[in-house]
Amino acid sequence: MSIYLRLLCTCSLLISLTAFSQSNSSEKGSVSGIILASDNDGVLPGASVFIEALNIGGVTDFDGRFLITAIPAGSHQLQISYLGYTTKTIEIIVKEDDNLNLGSITLEPSLNQLGEVIVTASIEGQQKAYNQQRNADNIKTIVSADLVNQFPDINVGEALQRVAGVNIERNNGEGANIRLRGTPRNYTTVTIDGAQLPTTDAGGNRTESLDLIPAELLSSMEITKALLPENDGDAIGGTVNLITPTARSAKGRVKGTVAGGYADIFERGSFRSKLRFDKRSKDDKFGIIVGGSYYNTVNGEERLETNYRFREVGPNEEMTYVLDELALRPLLNLRTRIGANATFDYKFNEQSTIFTSFSYNFLRDQNERYRIRFRSMGDFPDPNNLNVIGSGENSLARLRRDMSDDDERRENVTFTVGGRNNLGSWGKLNYGYTLSRSEREETSFRTVFRATGINYIIDRSDRDFPQFVPQGFDVNDYSQYEFGGYQTDNPNLINGFNQTGYINVTVPLRLSKKVTGEFKTGGKFRLQENSRRRSNLQWEGYDGIYTLDQVVGDDQGSIFEGRYNMGAFPSPSRSTRHFNANFDLYTFDPAESTFNTVSNTFDVEENIYAWYGQGKLSFGKFSAVFGARYEATATNYRANVVEQVVGETTIRLDEGGPSYNFLLPSVHLKYRLTDRTNLRASYFESFARPNFINLVPAENRNFADNEVERGNPDLVPAFSQNVDVLLEHYFKDEGTISLGVYYKQIDNFIFTQQSVVLDDPIIEGFELIQPVNGEVADVLGVEVNFAKKFTFLPGWLNGFGVYANYTYVNSSSSFTFIEEDGTVLRRDDVPLVGQANHTWNAALYYDKGKFSIRGALNYNGRSFDSFDIIPINDFVIEERYQLDANASYRINDRLTVFAEAQNLLNTPVIEFNQFRDQVTNHEIYGIVARLGLNFNF
Repeated sequence: MSIYLRLLCTCSLLISLTAFSQSNSSEKGSVSGIILASDNDGVLPGASVFIEALNIGGVTDFDGRFLITAIPAGSHQLQISYLGYTTKTIEIIVKEDDNLNLGSITLEPSLNQLGEVIVTASIEGQQKAYNQQRNADNIKTIVSADLVNQFPDINVGEALQRVAGVNIERNNGEGANIRLRGTPRNYTTVTIDGAQLPTTDAGGNRTESLDLIPAELLSSMEITKALLPENDGDAIGGTVNLITPTARSAKGRVKGTVAGGYADIFERGSFRSKLRFDKRSKDDKFGIIVGGSYYNTVNGEERLETNYRFREVGPNEEMTYVLDELALRPLLNLRTRIGANATFDYKFNEQSTIFTSFSYNFLRDQNERYRIRFRSMGDFPDPNNLNVIGSGENSLARLRRDMSDDDERRENVTFTVGGRNNLGSWGKLNYGYTLSRSEREETSFRTVFRATGINYIIDRSDRDFPQFVPQGFDVNDYSQYEFGGYQTDNPNLINGFNQTGYINVTVPLRLSKKVTGEFKTGGKFRLQENSRRRSNLQWEGYDGIYTLDQVVGDDQGSIFEGRYNMGAFPSPSRSTRHFNANFDLYTFDPAESTFNTVSNTFDVEENIYAWYGQGKLSFGKFSAVFGARYEATATNYRANVVEQVVGETTIRLDEGGPSYNFLLPSVHLKYRLTDRTNLRASYFESFARPNFINLVPAENRNFADNEVERGNPDLVPAFSQNVDVLLEHYFKDEGTISLGVYYKQIDNFIFTQQSVVLDDPIIEGFELIQPVNGEVADVLGVEVNFAKKFTFLPGWLNGFGVYANYTYVNSSSSFTFIEEDGTVLRRDDVPLVGQANHTWNAALYYDKGKFSIRGALNYNGRSFDSFDIIPINDFVIEERYQLDANASYRINDRLTVFAEAQNLLNTPVIEFNQFRDQVTNHEIYGIVARLGLNFNF
């Protein structure tokens, strides 16, 4: 099928080019202008501007501007339509080789049967987003800043959870990482104004964590689900484009927010503020907008972890699956997020505009994590009672108390310059260049103390909260805990740097009086750099007596509503003073320090060059966009490979990297059933590059769990063929309803393979975890959206409305496991990791007059966190509900007071091992509430 589509797209492009040569004949002109709303002078992006008799038209851009070229000279009827506004028809007279500038054209808001304005201020922004969706050439979801502000979402990750097809992962309770349409995280591309963000993700993922970016500084978020040739091809799941605002106000406008909050689980306060100013010059040529936000809070989690594994049990050493370990690890985190952006634009005339923009995002997490770790060390003496651990005085079981103090800083700086030029009857030109730099710096130290020879009884009366009860041992006698290790990372550095440049040319087409369109072509380059540096030092012994009571800190109270008493741990300050004062008595571990430092050091350079050709033809109610994108990639890495033989460590530099290219055809069909109803169908091809950290031969060893993680330089990109069908309807007053089905066939998908280390005598027999290419994965999904304000209801009831969506995803893949003797085992029909079958959002709101209130419920169904060749080792994330609410009251046109709350149900995030009663992770984040004031002048 792909070969035939490539031939079809090539032939279609040739037809388009031929049509272009015929379309730019003489006796043609153009018309331009800007569409405004009469009620607030705001621009109307996504408005349809059309000459029906000629089948010629276009859509206004983000600034409400339009340009229609290749119009035959003469008199024509120009029709302008916009959801929620009255359609306007204007008679125009076009002259040969001339641009008719209509200036500002205002549309009047529609009224309901009671004479009330349908599009109120609170939904105006999302109404503009619906217009852009309706008139788009491909399938996308656009979320306006107005809609984001109607939920208590403070970062981009949080805001995206409201979109159909999006699953989020949380970091300290905040939404951080997204999975789009059931695909892995690195299958989704994140951009700011079209330029991809460089990644500094600690886990090596290509997609940057979205808790870095405050949602309140954006004008909208555009989620592209069906890729056009002009879109980057490395987005199997789709693309999330974060769009920054441009200046709109001729009078000058200041908008801001001040709010305070409270987190119940930590009993701490928070502070949030935002300020933005925008202004256009009197002649409308120059615009400036600057904004900033600040957020400071205490967040974190109460967390429980367990390990279930096979152990040799009893005198006959029978391999039995047991509850082997319990860890309690609450985390208290001080989070500071700062965001700033600025955009300047200058219009030389109606045909030429240049702009420059700057954005800065900063996130700092300062956290202390205290952990109790109950470990059996495999000492299960009675095969008939697996709740008994320890063999009396000779027990191997341990109890460990450790403290970790971390300070992590992340930032991104992005600078863009570009321009747009109208070329009259020859079409349009736009271009740009972006520099983007990201950095993650983490410093930390950890102190470990442990007691040995302990006997336990396991209490499993509460399946979610198992207890390891020590027998004959006082857990609060800190003199019994001996020093076990001191480790520093000072610092861990991850740097990313991207340069992106692009140019696009759009020219009009006219095959006949009824068949019109455009041809668009362009090129793009992206030069990426990613580097990692780690300075890890470990001390594993102490020459003398060193017990926990010498550096013990404050009692940390209890967690999970008093179920577990934490007791006291090493004090960060006292531990540091002891280390500095007794440095010569600590036993340094040079082998592990060298290995952890050197093996996590690498540099990757990746150069990407792309060209595309894209044609669009329209006839009557039908339009087709077709074309192809060619994308070439050359990757080169430099990484240290550490080899350890007993008594000797050698380091060698390894260089390499793959080069590959893709030709990606696509076809997007759209049939306009009515002015507000579209039937769409799309086919496109896309791919996903391997994560940087997976490409380099780096290695991470975990001696506590006998595990080794390695990169794989032989990975190739995943490749996907994608089909989408969507039926969408937009209500005349406000809202939309849609039903979509999509299918993805992914070749060479990447999964984590488990095997056994055989090539290193030091870690021989350890479990080896390594990414490898699989065969074929299939993803089938259904998306349903419904958003409607009930303006048809009488009286005060017409303030009610609903915002809801539902997503069903089913995926299937296969993976293999290699045993010690080389036997390859295979498991089929496995869902993709992180994919939930069912997700939905439901929000009921009331918005009328000065008052607005909203409750929003988000649901994520069960999903798999990881797989093993045997299901007993599968890990599953339990379903989760999150309820949020907010309310606001408009005091006057300048002041609005609001209150909001997140996570009102405080539903835990639970992971379990095959069966629900084998909980392996249980964490809660608490309820967060805020009270604040919005102002504008």
